[in-house]
Amino acid sequence: MSQWVLLRTLFAHIPLLVKLAFTVLLSGIAAGAIVHVLEPSKFPTWFDGIWWAFVTVSTVGYGDFVPESTTTRLLAILLIFAGVGFMTLLVTSFAGAAVQINQSTREGGVSFLGEGHIIIIGWNERSRHTITTIKEEKPHTKIVLIDETLQELPNAYKGIHFVRGNSSEDAVLKQANIGLASTVLITASHQGNEFTADAFSVLTTLAVKAQNPSVYTIVELLTRDQVVNATRAGADKCISSTQLTGDILTSNVIHPNTSEVISKLFEFERMSLLEIRPIHERMVGKSFVSLLSETYNSGYLPLGIKRGEQMLIHPHATLVIEADDELIIIASQAK
Repeated sequence: MSQWVLLRTLFAHIPLLVKLAFTVLLSGIAAGAIVHVLEPSKFPTWFDGIWWAFVTVSTVGYGDFVPESTTTRLLAILLIFAGVGFMTLLVTSFAGAAVQINQSTREGGVSFLGEGHIIIIGWNERSRHTITTIKEEKPHTKIVLIDETLQELPNAYKGIHFVRGNSSEDAVLKQANIGLASTVLITASHQGNEFTADAFSVLTTLAVKAQNPSVYTIVELLTRDQVVNATRAGADKCISSTQLTGDILTSNVIHPNTSEVISKLFEFERMSLLEIRPIHERMVGKSFVSLLSETYNSGYLPLGIKRGEQMLIHPHATLVIEADDELIIIASQAK
């Protein structure tokens, strides 16, 4: 009795598609074997009988094998009613499963299985712009979007894998395959106050770094007060979007003639021309002004020097270049 209960339990856990496929396969083989036994002259081999059975079940009916005896024809009628019914149910089940998987993918319920991808957390105008720009510049980049407010991924973003849920939860991050991601971008939520939004970004950073300490993590913050906490949480780069926007607005107010220049510099096509390059050995010991003609003739314009954590923009002409310095440049558009 206990063995029968165990078998029933195991059978109940078998997926419906597997049950249907097994039923169709078994009924076809059984019917083919029986017709071979009943009419060996018409069905010379076991395979001929099985072939006829599956052709009949699939409603193709080539007509290359036709039963003649009454018994075999009754078996054919039974096979048509039972086998075709199971086959139809199998096909519709496959179609239903495909539709369900597609719907689950759009609604963020399917796990991502790739690697080397970029995870973008938060659905807002900044993340939309980031996704669009990345896809334009590098179309083959794999992107996973995590958001809990979005009900369904818009049709315009078909190449993006969507995961719906709270980005600070381990299960949601695992669904996005955080362990094999290359970069994580955490955008700030504008719902609620700035402190709450930044606190959630820091919490998400902790969850990300707990599962993949080596992933490069960029965090958008609304206040500079939380930069220290985000850095402690493991953020590799913190961007204070409020201060950045405020600086641009202030510059436009105080220096209105420079507004168009700033706007052009902040367009991605021109921002991508900004580079940080290592100092060549022959430049070490020279003054910054002596680099201008040499670098400009090479197709790029030096803006400043990166020395450790310091960014020296437009330094004094007599600044001496050191071995560990890096050169901040604007590369030529014709590079």
